[in-house]
Amino acid sequence: MTKSQEVLLKVQDLTVEFQTDEGTIRAIDGVNLEISRGKTLGVVGESGCGKSVTALSMMRLIASPPGRYASGQILYEGQDLLALPEAKMRALRGNRISMIFQEPMTSLNPVFTVGDQIAEAIRLHQNLGKKEAWQKAIDMLDLVGIPAPTERVKTYPHQLSGGMRQRVMIAMALSCKPDLLIADEPTTALDVTIQAQIMELMASLQKEMGMSIMLITHDLGVVAETCDFVSVMYAGRVVEQADVYTIFKTPRHPYTYGLLGSVPGAERGGEIEKGIDGKPRLRTIPGLVPNLLHLKKGCRFQDRCPRMIPKCQEVEPELEMISKDQLVRCYNPVPLPNQQGHVAASV
Repeated sequence: MTKSQEVLLKVQDLTVEFQTDEGTIRAIDGVNLEISRGKTLGVVGESGCGKSVTALSMMRLIASPPGRYASGQILYEGQDLLALPEAKMRALRGNRISMIFQEPMTSLNPVFTVGDQIAEAIRLHQNLGKKEAWQKAIDMLDLVGIPAPTERVKTYPHQLSGGMRQRVMIAMALSCKPDLLIADEPTTALDVTIQAQIMELMASLQKEMGMSIMLITHDLGVVAETCDFVSVMYAGRVVEQADVYTIFKTPRHPYTYGLLGSVPGAERGGEIEKGIDGKPRLRTIPGLVPNLLHLKKGCRFQDRCPRMIPKCQEVEPELEMISKDQLVRCYNPVPLPNQQGHVAASV
């Protein structure tokens, strides 16, 4: 195994629970993930499937109470982050492992300049003096493409556009040259042009710094363009894992197949669904994500699945390898193209 193929971070059987007035919710239940050095793992799924909880768990940022790590391990270079003393975890967090949150306006402190906030992280983890840290903050703003960084470093978050604030968050996350960057919906609130710029920036910085990225997103187009591997989550479980080419070429779990079928321009089985006006329309997955407080026996996707069989209502399937490096949690997976003239989404 070459260094680029080494596993940097491995999540094993991770379960995170939250205590509510109505009972205990397992937000993620037995999740397994791997992130290799220098590679990008895309984590996709509907809102509420457990993507962000998984990311926060890697940073050990789950508030307790109401949350708790019920079981599992998060192994970073072989050491279990869940077993580390808080002081050692603080030394890793923001230093070797960094995170970009969904909404920069709620992540940046409104009463401090962006330069102060970037410099604080640098001084904390790299033991630099105030002057050196300030200069590095300017250098980081320049690195992420913010014009006139010597002036912008003195501005407050509310004085910047959404795209600029997100660039500040990236500058802060990368200021200590982390091994792993966790990006939780980094372009959600941005327009399409800025989204493309941010993703291009992250890709170029990844190549330059050799870091790994865990990208949480709803945008399958971004996944196709930027990710090496993909994990599909549903109702707190990973339902399919494979390299990005395999996921898009031959999705085997009915949920993954449905997600790809909802991509504009995707064709399934040689047919395009049309509305009453005769125009092409996006396909959808009927039904809703199940309530985690009241899960049925069996597969969690059963009520929405067109391929359900009686066994699906009795015992929940395990995540099993059904082809080379493709893991699927399903008793009746989507057939391969040579078995059923199936056409995958072209992205």
